Amino acid sequence: MTALTVVFAALFGAVVGSFGNVVVYRLPRGESVVSPGSRCPSCGRRLSAVDLVPVLSWVFLRGRCRTCGARIAVRYPLVEALMAALFAALALAFPPEPHGAAVLPLLVVVAMLVMAAIIDIERYVLPDVLTLPALALALLGSLVWAGTPGLPLPAEALAGALAGAGVLVLINRVGGLVLRRLGDTAERLWPVSLDQVNVAAVAGAALGVWGGLAAGGLSFLANLVTRRTLRLGEALLYGLWLLALVLSTMGVPVDLTTALGGTAMAAGAWALVGAVYWWLHDTLVPQAKPEEPGEEDAEPVAMGFGDVKLAAVLGAFLGWERLLVALFLAVAMGAVGGVVARLFGGGRLVPFGPYLLLGGLVSLFVGDAVIAWYLGLLGP
Repeated sequence: MTALTVVFAALFGAVVGSFGNVVVYRLPRGESVVSPGSRCPSCGRRLSAVDLVPVLSWVFLRGRCRTCGARIAVRYPLVEALMAALFAALALAFPPEPHGAAVLPLLVVVAMLVMAAIIDIERYVLPDVLTLPALALALLGSLVWAGTPGLPLPAEALAGALAGAGVLVLINRVGGLVLRRLGDTAERLWPVSLDQVNVAAVAGAALGVWGGLAAGGLSFLANLVTRRTLRLGEALLYGLWLLALVLSTMGVPVDLTTALGGTAMAAGAWALVGAVYWWLHDTLVPQAKPEEPGEEDAEPVAMGFGDVKLAAVLGAFLGWERLLVALFLAVAMGAVGGVVARLFGGGRLVPFGPYLLLGGLVSLFVGDAVIAWYLGLLGP
């Protein structure tokens, strides 16, 4: 039964990969991913069922359109094969026989993240329409897979999502502050923005997660009451943040573990609140959001905000411990990939998102073994 399940999962994954190619092509162009049916982008001929068999059609057609002979990018069979392999691996790791439907939400979430990562490679953007619904599905999925070995319980999934978003948003804020040479950000969104993240980070480091959440909430309410953005400079806030972390090493007012967890999860929570708010806002009232600066006016960033949302999804199905393994692997692979690209003259670097997803997938399958190995190094 397990073998049959894996084969079926691989076939289903290949079909999902074929649909994923449609999403990757059409979504960034603002086109419907449902209609019209698949067509050759060169001659416009509608593709038949024979042309759409995952992997095999590309092989038999030798990578060219049947009608006009235009080349079909090798990305198409690669994505189909990749999705088939991932679905098979997930079905093998979490077979339905002992684990029930635990693998189903994982399949959907991983498929969405793979699509988002490919778009990131091509367009340098992780679409909210993929990452934020994937986060919701992962958190709901934790109710389905609750009790499955290797997957987090609902509370652990929530903590992992907040920690994932928090770690990366803190890199975003502190790194950006350093790159601006301690100059304040020009971002002034209302009523919810990165100001709540900043306040929550400081209060979370000093008072723990609940204090950080409350401080961010007070900042948000103050904006609503005054109907303008009330804020403190980031240099001041992150100076206080650093002081709170130093004091926590002496247990004042909280211990270091509480401070680190509090600052990450409180900042991550408000980062996700802002992300969801502005995604819905831009979808419903796209013309009302302040215009973003042009590329030449954009502020330097240490971490893209799309990566913040992606890390939240990974944390939701990894839990915070294996999320740390994923982040370490992503940074290591990203560093190696960047060096290799520069050595071989590659002018176009792969963004961090795909490395982050790759680190998350590796951690999903072997993260516990990596943690056990590391703890073994620390002694009995």
